[in-house]
Amino acid sequence: MPDARISELPLASTLGDTDIAPLVQTSGSTTETRRATLAQLRGAVLTDRGAHVRDYGARGDGSTDDGPAFQAAVDDLRTKGGGTLFLGPRVYRIASPVVLDGATIRLQGTGFTEGPGGGQGTWLRINTTGFTPFTFTGVNSRGAGLRDIAVQQTHGAAQASGWAPTAYDYVFRVEDCLGGIDFDNVFLCNVNKGIYCRNSGRLDIRRLRGQVLTTGVEIDQCYDVPRIHSLHFWTFWTSNAFVLAWQQANADALVFRRSDGVFIDQAFVLGYRSMFRFASSDAGVTTKFYIGQAYADFVKYGLWIEGSGTDGQIANFTSHNEIFDAAGAPLPGSSAIQVDGSNTRVQVGNLRVDAVEDSPIRVNGTGNRLDLFALRCTRFNTRGNGAPAIQVADSGAATPNAVYVGTPPLLEGGGLVVNPGTNAVFASGTPAGQAARPGLAVGSVDTGLFLAATGTLAAAAGGAEVLRATAAGSLTLGGAPGSHALEVAAPAGTVNRLRVGGGGAGGAVTAQAQGADANIGLQLAAKGTGTVALQANGATALAVGNAAAPAVNWLRADGGIAGGAVTLSAQGSDAAIGITLAPKGSGLVRVPTPASSDNSTAVATTAFVRGQNYTVAGAVASIADGTAAAPGLGFAGNAATGLSRAATGALSLSVNGLETVRVAPIGGAVNRLGLHGSATGTAVALLAEGSDTNIGVVLGPKGAGAIAAAIPDNAVTGGNARGANAVDWQASRTAATQVASGAQSVVGGGLNNTAAGTAATAAGGSSNSAGGGNSVVSGGNSNAASGTGSAIGGGSTNAASGTNGWVPGGANATDRGNPGRGAWASGRFSTNGDAQAGEFVLRRQTADATAARLTADAAAPGSTNTVNLPANASYRLKLLVVARQVGGTAGTAGDTASWEASLVIRRGATAATTVLVGGVALGSGAALAAITAGTGLAPGLNDAAAAAWRLILDADTATGGLAISGTGEASKTINWVARLLSIEAAG
Repeated sequence: MPDARISELPLASTLGDTDIAPLVQTSGSTTETRRATLAQLRGAVLTDRGAHVRDYGARGDGSTDDGPAFQAAVDDLRTKGGGTLFLGPRVYRIASPVVLDGATIRLQGTGFTEGPGGGQGTWLRINTTGFTPFTFTGVNSRGAGLRDIAVQQTHGAAQASGWAPTAYDYVFRVEDCLGGIDFDNVFLCNVNKGIYCRNSGRLDIRRLRGQVLTTGVEIDQCYDVPRIHSLHFWTFWTSNAFVLAWQQANADALVFRRSDGVFIDQAFVLGYRSMFRFASSDAGVTTKFYIGQAYADFVKYGLWIEGSGTDGQIANFTSHNEIFDAAGAPLPGSSAIQVDGSNTRVQVGNLRVDAVEDSPIRVNGTGNRLDLFALRCTRFNTRGNGAPAIQVADSGAATPNAVYVGTPPLLEGGGLVVNPGTNAVFASGTPAGQAARPGLAVGSVDTGLFLAATGTLAAAAGGAEVLRATAAGSLTLGGAPGSHALEVAAPAGTVNRLRVGGGGAGGAVTAQAQGADANIGLQLAAKGTGTVALQANGATALAVGNAAAPAVNWLRADGGIAGGAVTLSAQGSDAAIGITLAPKGSGLVRVPTPASSDNSTAVATTAFVRGQNYTVAGAVASIADGTAAAPGLGFAGNAATGLSRAATGALSLSVNGLETVRVAPIGGAVNRLGLHGSATGTAVALLAEGSDTNIGVVLGPKGAGAIAAAIPDNAVTGGNARGANAVDWQASRTAATQVASGAQSVVGGGLNNTAAGTAATAAGGSSNSAGGGNSVVSGGNSNAASGTGSAIGGGSTNAASGTNGWVPGGANATDRGNPGRGAWASGRFSTNGDAQAGEFVLRRQTADATAARLTADAAAPGSTNTVNLPANASYRLKLLVVARQVGGTAGTAGDTASWEASLVIRRGATAATTVLVGGVALGSGAALAAITAGTGLAPGLNDAAAAAWRLILDADTATGGLAISGTGEASKTINWVARLLSIEAAG
């Protein structure tokens, strides 16, 4: 239609990117009408503006996989420096992964309708398992995020008894960003798992809503303060009782592992196993968490702490623990706070607990401390089994648990506050204070109780100390120590006591000895040469003194039975003790004259009587030398148990006639071995003592004997016999074989470790095995070094089975039995080594122009000494090779050539399916040369005399790996060495 007006043109149908429009452009000094597509116009007009996902082919019809379109948009924005990717009010089906790697891109939706899914606004529909829909990774992704978007998944199981969700992966993974990713106004309608964040600090989640079926948010290795605000998990999708039963038994709203300083506020969840679950990982546990306001409804655990060492603070928290839609019945085993770890520290401001089966708060483990300011509990102990509001475990010999309350708990319905029979601390603490200002004041600031010293409680009145009680059992009254009037002491082992009683009108006050013994003495002791005086009618009637220093003999007065005489008798340590009656001045000692009928030898006299003292020379007591069977110093109950002289200067201890301990002399000895007992809660000790400043201790087994921390008993307690000259300091195991059983082997500590190889070492950790000769496992858990000379630095579930194989750490790595190779990984897909990195060093010497394979042991290639791939695996390899002439009749020693190449090799189910996919080699210049399998490569850098040497790379279909061969020259002895760095995927 030439020369037609625009108004005369027919109307356009739905526009497409390839539609053409006229455009007037400048051409020199004139203008020219040219054509342009809508895609060209949009690209020019919208430069540096946000992109729309539809521009990259997204359909948004709810059935087409829009994942590739999302990925194309992300890749394009990455090249443009990031930006905003807009999503229209459509349903976008995501059936393939979208990875936002190294780009600051924000996904912007249009909002959504709260409901069971597929309403108005922007929705992401996921109905395919086996992949992660969205992954944020790379440091340049810091600052990326998404907002105003809803997510829907489909779960095909009938909502009946035994219902379980479809096993979808997390919708969003934030991995290795090292910085913040933002989620704002996101709706997870019926999502199995929501957001997973690892190794990325400053995660910020705001206005997250939905019904998540297994895990809402999980955070690990977050070292810089993540934030979660305005969380609301509710039955947006369904209130079906079977779905909620699954959630209450299996679903955790928020899971924190290593998460430093997480801030949480304005959070609500309904129908979960736990609202807050603080667990652990290899990276550690959560510390310094802060929860502002939170409400957990229909949950088993409001706060669940599994990771030992977790600590944090909660301002206001309510936990309601009923079974969903069960007429108010509480969940079995439910509690508002469940502590299963040890050494945790949690402070709670205000806590309300409704409807738990037994105890609202359970503190297990050891060494935990829980501080509660205000506690209100309703409907607990519903089974009527005497469950307290706070159940605190007895820690045994470990550090006791402690619970401190700021105000008296409000227990509606009555019941115990805390369980009896536990060694836990349950108290309301106050400051230590001082006499002038007691920590616990009563009535006025200067009257009350204070802590005078560690283990010492004192009372003050008007700012002055009037009472002090110590942990040793002493009590002072009337003033501070030194100015007090009365002191009471209770020595260790006291079972008897003094009772002071008042008297009624006409009765006497009493001081009585009472206690467990049938016969108890009563002692009044003056200090120094002071006297003890008894007064009657206001005057002294009897004074008891002790002028001698020191006195060892004394006078005893005894009453008499009916018809018997009272007795004054001399008592003491001397064999013969006289009695002196000394009148004052010219006074006399008078004894009444007996009756004439008395035929005794009693003498009545008024004469002065003097007793004589006699001294008998003493002697040093000694006993017979004796033997082990018949000790010189034995016991009445068992004469074969005691002490004897074993040799000149040696002392022997025998038990039941068998020598058990011998103490031998050393000439001029000034140092010794001290054995010390201990008080409750402390350890016994074996110490080097003496005059030297530095004294060693030697534990010396005899012959091939071993040193061990437990006595072998062929059972779990002591384990099997140790190997010859082995050292085993491990004290805990679950099998008798978990010992240092190899000759000269070492188990340094930990638990469940085994050192079975000769000279093998399991330094620590748990469940590690050093089975190869001279093998080492330094720590970690579940590692196995079975190859001779193999080594594992730590980590978890690593294997070094090749000779001299090594794993520096990480998790789930294996050297596949290759000698001398290294391997490391951070985890696995399904089997060890299916996602790992590695390193190989190969070598060979040539003396002619015949190609020779490089291997780990310079021997013929086999199934383990080359770069051998497992079945169904692919390796990406970085190869460095150097060849140096070291001898021969031609050329010059020292001539050198080198090669550098990158290549990919893969293997199927059998070795015959091994293929060298391709590779490039670096020459002497910047250009890269493609590698042809089986064809010699000229060196990239070389001396002139080494230019003819060739490197050959090919697939080894016999052993299933990479064949690396070197071809030298006649009459030249050449050493070839190759180093390969690998990235390995299998499965």
